[in-house]
Amino acid sequence: MKTLYYNGHIITMTSQPMPQAVLCENGKIIATGNYDILKTKADCFIDLKGKTMLPAFIDGHSHFTTVANTLAIADLSQAKSIEEIKNILNVFVDNKGQIGDDEFIVGFGYDNNFLPEKAHPTKTDLDSISTQYPVVISHTSGHMGVANTKALEIMGIDEKTPDPEGGKIGRNSDGSLNGYLEETAFTTNTAVIKQPGYEDMCRYAQQAQQMYFKYGITTIQDGFTGLKEWGLLKKLSDDGHLIADIVSYVDINTCPQILTNNSEYNKNYIKNLKIGGYKLFLDGSPQGRTAWMTYPYENSKDYCGYPIYNDKQVFEFVKKAISEKQQLLCHCNGDAAARQFIDAYFEADSQLGTQDNYRPVLIHGQLATPRQMELLHSLGMIVSFFVAHTWQWGDIHLENFGERAMKICPVNSALNNNAVTTFHQDTPVLPPDMMHTVWCAVNRLTQNGVQLDKSESVSVYDALKSITINAAYQYGEENIKGTIEIGKEASFVILSDNPLLCDKNDINKIKVLQTILRGETVYSA
Repeated sequence: MKTLYYNGHIITMTSQPMPQAVLCENGKIIATGNYDILKTKADCFIDLKGKTMLPAFIDGHSHFTTVANTLAIADLSQAKSIEEIKNILNVFVDNKGQIGDDEFIVGFGYDNNFLPEKAHPTKTDLDSISTQYPVVISHTSGHMGVANTKALEIMGIDEKTPDPEGGKIGRNSDGSLNGYLEETAFTTNTAVIKQPGYEDMCRYAQQAQQMYFKYGITTIQDGFTGLKEWGLLKKLSDDGHLIADIVSYVDINTCPQILTNNSEYNKNYIKNLKIGGYKLFLDGSPQGRTAWMTYPYENSKDYCGYPIYNDKQVFEFVKKAISEKQQLLCHCNGDAAARQFIDAYFEADSQLGTQDNYRPVLIHGQLATPRQMELLHSLGMIVSFFVAHTWQWGDIHLENFGERAMKICPVNSALNNNAVTTFHQDTPVLPPDMMHTVWCAVNRLTQNGVQLDKSESVSVYDALKSITINAAYQYGEENIKGTIEIGKEASFVILSDNPLLCDKNDINKIKVLQTILRGETVYSA
């Protein structure tokens, strides 16, 4: 059946004039152009009724399996105090009923920056929930959290346990544990938490995909895939539970064998799942004050955050990715982490003499400098900005970094230097709301109304490119996704208003009315 979309604003994200209509068949675009000509070829007609159609949005970076997991745990994102965190956890436990002997009580999404205490909860707070069962809560960044006494025992952490490389174990002034775990101390030790059963995860995976579809996204990233995550993704794929395209990036440090043992998925979709390459973390969170900076944080003489790996280790990771012709995505929030990643690629280029571009991606880039943006194009390096930081934590960044925070997410500097940019929300850190992210990139306002450096604002069209054609390029899929052109997938998003014509201050009010994946409607408001 041939389906014709017509009577709307059709933004193709190409240099061609907007067509009057788009004709699709078998999930592909087969023609664009004049309505009167194309209507004679159509069997089915979709009247856009003056609404706006774009290519479906593409997620630049998130954590799909983590999103699915968070649907099984207590949502702490709305907690306004430590007491509210405790209340939410108590209600969660009451509603949960029976708890298994090896089961953790888990919460996700609190942010100490927005609590009146301006502090993390402690193990004593969580002990009030239960001393019999382990309790762990995660900060919204996923880079830190808190464990109760029972959880610390299960993790094997006591007062004599040293801080791991790239992490910290929270202690009181007398040296006793306060339950706080930071970076590798948190991410490594929480691996002991048992995942829900497969039937439950199937349900959560379906819900997670619907969350992305609600915001117009049809290609989703699993941005840090370990053994458990890959096992889940592969089974979901094998059993036909993946509707969206899921692109997995394997933890290059602990389990690179996932890629070598599943080479048939490498850059190739099998039942909507493929492996895009490797993922590496180099530092932490700016709002959590663990991002690695060249100069100290405000109100500190010498604290600059800290790295996860030394320069030699990072070079070896980069060399491994290049030698295997793999794309490498690298988490870099602070300018020191960005410098380390960029330097490693320059060194690899010098030593290996590689002329191939495997499209490495600098992820987040919150405090990357405009000067660093000048270097990306020569490396063929993409930068995927978490640009919603300007609104969500812009005021916190001003406290943590002073004047430096005015240029967080230097998107325009990247574009002015011909670098490819994409956008993301690092979901589940924030919901995958692409239109709000476009608004953030265009307006650069904080929640308190502070205007961040407007020279880093971008046009609405450039912002839309970062969630369509540029994002398709990041995944090596620019020939099948990202624009409305003949031969590409018939995957679209229908918006309530045209972002190119509405007031730029109202972009975040635009609603996704419909999401279409290869000709099939997967979301309708």
